Amino acid sequence: MPTNKIAVVCNSTNPDLVQYFLCKLNTLQNSTLKASYIAFKNKSILTNDSKNMYTSSYTDKAFFDKKLPLDFLISFYILIIVLKNRVTTIHFTTAHISNLFLSIFLKPFKIRQIFTIHDLIPHPGKKAILIKLYNQFVINILSDEVISFSKNEILKQNKSQKFQALTLSGFEQYSNEAKSGQKTILFFGRIEFYKGIENLFNIIEKSNQVNTGYTFIIAGKGTIPNLQQMQNLKNVEIINRFIDDSELKELFQKASFTLLPYNSATQSGVTILSYSYATPVIAYNVGSLSEYIENQKNGFLVDFKMNDKIIQILQETSDDEIKQLSAFAIKSFEKKYSYKACLTYYKEYYKKIMEN
Repeated sequence: MPTNKIAVVCNSTNPDLVQYFLCKLNTLQNSTLKASYIAFKNKSILTNDSKNMYTSSYTDKAFFDKKLPLDFLISFYILIIVLKNRVTTIHFTTAHISNLFLSIFLKPFKIRQIFTIHDLIPHPGKKAILIKLYNQFVINILSDEVISFSKNEILKQNKSQKFQALTLSGFEQYSNEAKSGQKTILFFGRIEFYKGIENLFNIIEKSNQVNTGYTFIIAGKGTIPNLQQMQNLKNVEIINRFIDDSELKELFQKASFTLLPYNSATQSGVTILSYSYATPVIAYNVGSLSEYIENQKNGFLVDFKMNDKIIQILQETSDDEIKQLSAFAIKSFEKKYSYKACLTYYKEYYKKIMEN
């Protein structure tokens, strides 16, 4: 039996976060690490592994949910399983309030606790204060190590020595064919204030004024504050609802670029998703986007609110150049952001943990 046993936890039901969790689980199931782990998950997550798998959460939301008291009670049962299996390291792979119950119960037992935090600096919004409180409690009190996907954000932390920087990865590749000829810009994802919908309005106006020939598609659920004005613009299609996977494929197939005119950002899953569809990205150079977008290779980085520069890119980038950007997006995705890359990152990471 291994002397160093790892437990991985995913209490979230967010589809992207579940996918990252399954990637980590797959890593631990490979031949060199097999039988060195147990896993805990939300009831709704489906896996093929039942032998080493336990339910640790029934909640549907990351913070407050009517099933939260049940999660609290389950934490006592999970604590017994962790101790019985002589777990030496536990990895909370997603942010979730139910993590706190188990983590607090584990503190007296000196088990190493690793937390993954996707957004060390919370996005502005209703949950920003709650996320900040969760992050600070985890970083300063509960964790022995924190995984982040942003080197820039780590440098801003008072306890940066506690952090491990990894690359956000684990997506499936949906296209490996470079594109050209499309004249469509895609703005995709849940529509929130920090994503700069007001900046997008300005960009579309300027694009129409100089007749770039591009159509803009806004696709995602959320409140569009200037919806009526946006609808009155030419060359705009608005799909203001949840986008399922079949629609998503069609949208990315149409797109020459994905546009991220964000007011603030950490890393962005939309960026990597775009690469998985062979779609280059145009974005403001904010947050940690420069760690994921290679300027003039798999997209363009533009200074914040330099919308004239974006218009210049649309006017001057030829079909052949878009094809080159698309081809590089495919290569960078395969190397850095794919499911295969994720397996490699975590195989090395978990191997290091087990050796220490």
